Amino acid sequence: MLTTGLALAAALAALAPRLPRLRDRYDSTALQPITGTPAGNTASTPLDAELRRWVMDGAGSGTTLSPWSLPVPPRALTFAVVPAAHRAAAHDFGYRLAGYHQLDGRSRLGGIAYRVGVQLRPLLWFLPRRDDEPWDDAWLTDIDAPRLAALAGWQPRRPTLIVLDTPRQGVPLRVIDTLHANVRRKDFRHPVRVLVLGDVARDEFTPALRDDLCMLADQRNG
Repeated sequence: MLTTGLALAAALAALAPRLPRLRDRYDSTALQPITGTPAGNTASTPLDAELRRWVMDGAGSGTTLSPWSLPVPPRALTFAVVPAAHRAAAHDFGYRLAGYHQLDGRSRLGGIAYRVGVQLRPLLWFLPRRDDEPWDDAWLTDIDAPRLAALAGWQPRRPTLIVLDTPRQGVPLRVIDTLHANVRRKDFRHPVRVLVLGDVARDEFTPALRDDLCMLADQRNG
């Protein structure tokens, strides 16, 4: 009995540094979740494979040597451009990356169990992120001053995909500059990927940002 108690105490002590993270919630002032169910399955298309490679490049495993450490993704923030004609494919990709399709095939009780598992898994600091582990998602169609201010102070609670849907000229650069400044201040512990959905030219981005820019689908890769 004493041995069991000591083992339990040791396990709780190991998990204690990560327990406060269970309070982390989706930040709806900075982000806005994807809505609607995809019209079709594009999981086997070349664009889907390109998007998958892009989001995972430099994402890291999410593991640390101890529960007191924070993960450091090799590339905390990158961004890509996809032509507006591929909106349906981008929506389908983001929907599945966020794990919504996992809930579609489950009962209400099964969905609750799935969500609980997603919340608890990061407590085990030594387990690498699974390929099907859900990311947080954002589908932003209107970037106003309050949204930019929220992004300036935002800290991702898990890997996050942010889609800027047909933004006005100059908006992608403002969002990316805001997130870059945020990363420099806070050192994101999770990878963040910004997907610009629209007909945006490479030369709209400053030379300093082009190293982290990927032009997908019908465009030349950056």
